[in-house]
Formats: sequence, C-alpha cells, structure tokens
Amino acid sequence: MRRSLAAGLVLAATVSATAGWASTVVLVRPANPAPTTAEALVRIHGELVSAGFDVEIAAATAGADPRTSLEQTANGGNVDAVVAILGDGKPGSVEVWVIDRVTGKSVVRRVPSQAGSERAAEILAIRAIELLRASLLEIAMFAASEAPAVSKLPSAEVTRFVEHVIEPRRKAHWSLELGASGVVGFDGVGPALLPMIRFGHTVGRYALVRITAAGMGSRSQVQAQSGSAEVAQQFGLVEAALRLRPQQSWRPFFSLGAGARHTTATGQALWPDQGQSAAQWSFLADAGAGLRLSLASRFEIALEVHAQLTQPYPVIRFLGAKAATAGRPDVLPSLTLIAWL
Repeated sequence: MRRSLAAGLVLAATVSATAGWASTVVLVRPANPAPTTAEALVRIHGELVSAGFDVEIAAATAGADPRTSLEQTANGGNVDAVVAILGDGKPGSVEVWVIDRVTGKSVVRRVPSQAGSERAAEILAIRAIELLRASLLEIAMFAASEAPAVSKLPSAEVTRFVEHVIEPRRKAHWSLELGASGVVGFDGVGPALLPMIRFGHTVGRYALVRITAAGMGSRSQVQAQSGSAEVAQQFGLVEAALRLRPQQSWRPFFSLGAGARHTTATGQALWPDQGQSAAQWSFLADAGAGLRLSLASRFEIALEVHAQLTQPYPVIRFLGAKAATAGRPDVLPSLTLIAWL
C-alpha cells in the first residue's frame, strides 16, 4: 500500500510540475520576536529553502486577530502553507498554519515550546517543521488517492518533503551501481567506453566505501605512419568517498581510490613488418567528484568525473619509437544508476 501511494505521489508531482504550480511557504514573523522565536524562524527558513520551497517572509499585523490576519496572508498568490510562530507573550504557544490547496481547508495546530532551554530554538523549529510536514502529508495523500476529483495537486517540492513519511526507508547500507565510463587520454590513445559496476557500503552518514570494476568495452585506437594498434583497458578500484547533503535531491560527491589497471595492446603493421601484442599491469590512483540526483527513495543517478594516474604507465611503440602513452593522466566521465539494497 505504501509503495502504491508513493508511486501516486510521484505521478502527482510530475503532473503538478507540468501545470506550473510553484511551491511557496509564507513564514510569518512577529513584530518583536523573542530571541528564541527569531532563531527558530531562521532555522525554519533554512530548512524550507533546502527542501526546495520558495519562502516569503511576512510580518504579523500588530493588534489584529491572528486567524483573520493569517487567512488573509494565505489567500494571496499560490501559497501552499503559512507557518507562524505566535504567542511570544504566552510561552508554550506555537501555531503552525497550513493552507490545503486541494480541498481549500486550513488548519492551525499548537504545540508547547521549551522556553529557557539551551536548545529551545532548535526544538521549536523542529516541531514546527514536523507539524508542517504532517499537514502536507495529509494533502499529498488526499491528492494521490483522489487525483481525478481535485483541482490542484501537490508539487514536486511537497512530494519530496513528505516522501520519507509516506514510505519510510529502511536503513539501506549497501548499494549496487551500474552504468558506463568513458576513458579519454591526452597522449595519442583514443577514447573508449567501458561498462562499469560498483558495490558500495555506507560508513556513518556521510562516508562511503566502494568497489569499482570496469572493462570489456570498446577499444581505443592508436595511429602511426608505420601501423596502428588497438588498446583494451580494464581496471578495478577500492574507493573511499564522501557524500554531502545526504537528505537533499542533489548531492555533491567526492572520492579517492587505488587499484590496478590491465592494458592490452594489439598492433597491426604495414608489410613486411609484423604486429605484436603485449599486456601490462599498472598501479592505479584515482580521484573523482560528481553529483547524485535522487529519483526515489532507493534510486539515484550519478554523474561523476575521475582522473586516473598509472604507474608504470603503458607506452605504445612502433618500430621502437614511442607513439602514445596512457594513464598520464586519463579522464573518465561516468553515468550510473544506483539502487540501495
């Protein structure tokens, strides 16, 4: 049931993105907020922006009825939600307003704050965000199950914001990665395309250990006046990696690795000379960087660029004269699909 609901939300997000509905949250700031409230609002603003929402800041109207004032704020433009922390004079009163763009209803909820605590602002912000997420979850669930009967659908930002509530992730520590990598040299060896497979394991929240293997792809070409050669390359790596912003859709990625590369060259010579074949193993050092895009709760697309150095580096010779070298360095762009197991 959860999987069906999540699939419905993805479809809803796609349709809503096509319709051009912008996800906007209005953050209402009291005229003279207490230090705890001010810090909590800053935290809430950063969390919403990082989640992909457009955040607008509005000032609370002094002396006005809170309900009337907030409803007027919510009625302006394509507002998905209004978040207000009110009641500075009454410690413990936190109001979170959510405007339901599907049914037209609005709700307000109160939770107690912990004034005087060192973590009061942090706790206040967390509670406000979680109440907002819970309210948006109701909106998204309604839209996903009743999509044909509603006039507006939740946006992609709303869907991502509540995704982990709808379909809680098991702590996935292992990943399988499939794709392809190009090999681009700078000293006479032509480009090649290699199928690639990786296995990964998380170490804490940000670190990752990977085992990478690539090979059995196209052959690079080397041309000279006295002949030509085809160069085949395979390599294996053990990598230590760092992934940043693990909870966001776009995730920067950096890695360092070491392993081995096997290079085979097959020569074709002009008559009366004869071509020869040779193979060489080399130590391989690798450094990479890239971006990962989250597609769903357990799938990602990764675009990475790596630089590789080999020692000793392969040298292609024709009649004793050096014609090309590889691995000094090579650049390897790669595109892979990642599944978390």
